[in-house]
Amino acid sequence: MSESLIYTIDDDVDFNMVLKMALKPFDVIVKTHSSPEEFVKSVKGKLPDLCILDLNLDPRSGGEGFQLLKAMRNVIGKELPIFIMSKRGEKDDVLKAMDMGANDFIPKPLDDRYLLQKLRTYLPKNGLLQDVDNVYSKVSEKDKTAEIITNFKLVRISFEELEIESEILLSKEMNLYFEGDALEMIFENRRMNFKVIESSNTESGKCRAKLERELSDDEFFALRRWLTRKKVEALSQMKNESTEEVEQS
Repeated sequence: MSESLIYTIDDDVDFNMVLKMALKPFDVIVKTHSSPEEFVKSVKGKLPDLCILDLNLDPRSGGEGFQLLKAMRNVIGKELPIFIMSKRGEKDDVLKAMDMGANDFIPKPLDDRYLLQKLRTYLPKNGLLQDVDNVYSKVSEKDKTAEIITNFKLVRISFEELEIESEILLSKEMNLYFEGDALEMIFENRRMNFKVIESSNTESGKCRAKLERELSDDEFFALRRWLTRKKVEALSQMKNESTEEVEQS
């Protein structure tokens, strides 16, 4: 089997980490870069098998990735496969990048299965990528659960789902472990695994995700106690505020 080398450039550190995690099992070495200067230095040192460029490296410039794409095609030529990616996913951006020499487009948030299918076409010597469908079919449900360490903000909670805001991109259908004070306070269990059922980007660039989990009896009753306690606290606060308004009047 042949190992593949990919250079990426994206100023989103968390996304770079997710990309590395997605490609590591497939004999793909990912060297990430957060600035054009670092990226160009790596390309001059050793040509990779493929490059992935973020179009919107600098929001102030309106897409510094376009400039880098143009420069690479002028200097290196057309042989090196280049993917472009963007949170916007606008048709005009994609068409412009293709006209400038990009081979393919990867939308954000990242769909790792989609990315692997694309890479399989452009990296034919990588045996694991060529067998990606069989690799996926052999993975058990237990092995699909991964560990993740991330700060997250609890936005909403019910008996059916949790809604969180995270610094790290979370893809739909992922099974992940979360750990934190909020979980311990609500479920009396500090470390729990959840399935991502919805995921989207906020205007601030963070990930908003909905999580689900089949609660055990203990977790269900712990959540019910917490929700009841919060309801009582809210009613008490409303009563105090009403009393204060009466006294002030």
